[in-house]
Amino acid sequence: MALFDGIKEYFASRKTKRIDRAGKLVRNAKAIREDRWAALEYLAREVKEPDQAVPLLLHRFEYSLEHGINDTREKELAQEGVARFGEAALPFLQDWLKKTTRIAWPIKCLKALGKESLVVESLKAALDYNDVAFDQGAVDKNYDILCYLREYQVPDSVDQIAHFLNDPDERVRFAAAEFLIAQKTDAIKPKITKFLKDDSSENRRVRQAVIQAYVDRNWTVDNPQEFADGYVADGVRVNSRGMLEIRA
Repeated sequence: MALFDGIKEYFASRKTKRIDRAGKLVRNAKAIREDRWAALEYLAREVKEPDQAVPLLLHRFEYSLEHGINDTREKELAQEGVARFGEAALPFLQDWLKKTTRIAWPIKCLKALGKESLVVESLKAALDYNDVAFDQGAVDKNYDILCYLREYQVPDSVDQIAHFLNDPDERVRFAAAEFLIAQKTDAIKPKITKFLKDDSSENRRVRQAVIQAYVDRNWTVDNPQEFADGYVADGVRVNSRGMLEIRA
């Protein structure tokens, strides 16, 4: 029995070392291409435990190679390996999304699992509501996530996403406004109305998007008397029914 246990421990140790070595190669953008590919194949197709393979495969999404075709092939193999584990890969993907600023390929992995609801919930959980103005990577990540989320109907998240209408970054404010406008619910109206009167250069795009939303949805302006001569902006006027109309 002791001999059997020793042999078992020996092979387990060899496997652990091989997995560690493969993980180091996957992380190394300067590794020999063939060696890194072999490491990816091993993790993606041979390792049977998701907790051993998935976290290491996710590291391949953290950098890009100069040769675009090779870069895509390697990332597709890593995605294949993650998706192979199905929902067992989900906790690792969700944790990774909270840590990484490179979200495009992890999102592809989520979509490969076949449940759009997983994508939405994972992206919402990865948003950073803290003051990240001095962390450009975190700012860009929030922007990217909001851009992805606007493809979905998530009316129960209107209040949460409205938080980003006050973000210091104009791109993030605009992405939040676009997300809200994309939701098929009038509950967004009070969240974005303030921009009708905001003629600052910092919110020009947001204001234009809000004006267009008012026009497209035939929303009435709550306090038309607040606008001089009924003009909300150049060429945009409140008509007799309290709705906005764009004039040439």
